[in-house]
Amino acid sequence: MTTSSSQATKRSEGKKVGAMNWAPTVRLTVAACLVFWIFVFADSGWGPILVPLSNQLGISLTVTGLFYVVWSTGYLPGALIGGAMLDLYGPRRVLFGASLIILCGFFTIYFGLLLPHAMPVIVLLAIAGLGGVGGGVIDASTNGLISAIYTKRRGMALNLFNLLYPLGGVLVALTDAGLLRLFHNDPRPCFIFTMCFTVGAMISLLGIPAKYRIGGSPTAHKDGSGGDRESTITLVKILAPVILVMMLTSGISSSVRTWTPAYLHVAYAQTPAIAAALSSITWIISAGSRLGAAFLILRIGSWRMVMLGIAITLLGLVALMFSPNAITATLAIALTSVGLSPIFATCLAIGSERAGRSFGSVAGILLFVSGISTVFSGWFFGFLLNMTGPLWPVIYCFTFVTLGGLMALRLRPAH
Repeated sequence: MTTSSSQATKRSEGKKVGAMNWAPTVRLTVAACLVFWIFVFADSGWGPILVPLSNQLGISLTVTGLFYVVWSTGYLPGALIGGAMLDLYGPRRVLFGASLIILCGFFTIYFGLLLPHAMPVIVLLAIAGLGGVGGGVIDASTNGLISAIYTKRRGMALNLFNLLYPLGGVLVALTDAGLLRLFHNDPRPCFIFTMCFTVGAMISLLGIPAKYRIGGSPTAHKDGSGGDRESTITLVKILAPVILVMMLTSGISSSVRTWTPAYLHVAYAQTPAIAAALSSITWIISAGSRLGAAFLILRIGSWRMVMLGIAITLLGLVALMFSPNAITATLAIALTSVGLSPIFATCLAIGSERAGRSFGSVAGILLFVSGISTVFSGWFFGFLLNMTGPLWPVIYCFTFVTLGGLMALRLRPAH
């Protein structure tokens, strides 16, 4: 009887230890998801308000598109340093600081919209770039955190985590569409919505232990003898094939989701509110496809998932070239988004698996090159859309995704 009692006690203690081990993981995951949505709302929120922002400031759509380009430019150094900062300082301080940067940036832009003559457009663009730094830090550090926590199912975990992007995009598109219609295409309430959510998400960081570390920080920081640069160079060499694929495809993904409302406005004369509402359809379908991809990757593997995504993307772009109206164009863009959705997260998982260490730094490097692609693609897509019409941006996307597919052949596992 004593033996059975001791065994029961051990089982009870084991359950308590398991619960204690899972508790910080749950808190970390919830906080990472909420803070990641700050980045999502800020990043994807530019799309629905580009046309209203143009009208509010009295500038051309081409100039207004620079807000997203400058935001993406600020994203670059943020992504590069964000992953390394996660390895060094842990998630709580890094995520709080980045969230505060975005909050201050959007508040300043909102103030500039209240008093259009108080701040020149160039100042508002600079503030958008500063906010992009915070967005890059959040993107890199949250992806690095999830990659470090769920090492055994990294591909599935990262695809599920990045499912938050299209889900957040749906919420932003629908919310902005309603606010634009309610307030007669005034973009300022859209900024208020993002700022309020940012404050709420920052509160969730209180559940993360202040001294928590994900582990696996680079050895470079221990010896202080230039190993930091050597470690980064080594990581870049290991990640080279993944970097090439992300350079060619991730910018296309960002351009499609950001420019969808403006594309439907230019190509099919849809009002800003209707264009924003139609773009939400692409986000909904993309979210569902990413959920399926998260489980499909367990059966077909990461490399096949990338190749399947590229094939679906090319099919969607061909359909978009020949779409006769806004409805079929929206469905074609949705198909394109379905293909693009799993490529980024899957490439991130492949990169982490190849490196096997410094998950924050790996995420930072890959998101940095992804950001370079986003900056170029965001500018070039907008330039082609405004200067040459809606066909040439689609041809540009088709060309780069095709090249990305050829580069993805190098990711095929050796066995």
